[in-house]
Amino acid sequence: MLNFEKTITDRVLSAEVIGKDPSPWFKTVLIDKGKNDGVETGMAVVVPKGIAGQVTDVSANYSKVLLIIDHNSAVDALAQNDRARGIIKGGMAGQCLFKYVLRKHDIEIGDIVISSGLDGVFPKGLAVGYVSAVFKPKSGIFQEVTVTPYVDFEKLEEVLIVLNPKKKQFEPEQ
Repeated sequence: MLNFEKTITDRVLSAEVIGKDPSPWFKTVLIDKGKNDGVETGMAVVVPKGIAGQVTDVSANYSKVLLIIDHNSAVDALAQNDRARGIIKGGMAGQCLFKYVLRKHDIEIGDIVISSGLDGVFPKGLAVGYVSAVFKPKSGIFQEVTVTPYVDFEKLEEVLIVLNPKKKQFEPEQ
């Protein structure tokens, strides 16, 4: 964790996972940092292997993190080799779906998927996972891509919260 803190260019805060949602419908964890530590809703949560999730609820000393394997999660992403863009969504059995990838892109099993930085949450270039299945239907403009996350969510114990302040949106001069 300490070596990763030195390589990431953003300010980070380390936190411990202190609970998991028992419901099979939601993939969330509780961490031991909150508003008193500078945590805010919408902040990225990462580990050295890659993206873990996003802060969704914050109290004084605790926060809830929506994991990328949850069906409500979305990460703007790129296939590292082909630069094909899409959205990483939570799927079944700990997998993710790389949605809205155009059929014209040559996505292959084993390709690395990284964050694009365009969603305003996750810094560009963080690992998400690798392509584990590709299906190009005979019709339609998108292909179906399954991504296996690098993060082992069953063994998730410690995370880093990216504390960079949100960049101001572009405002045209009047």
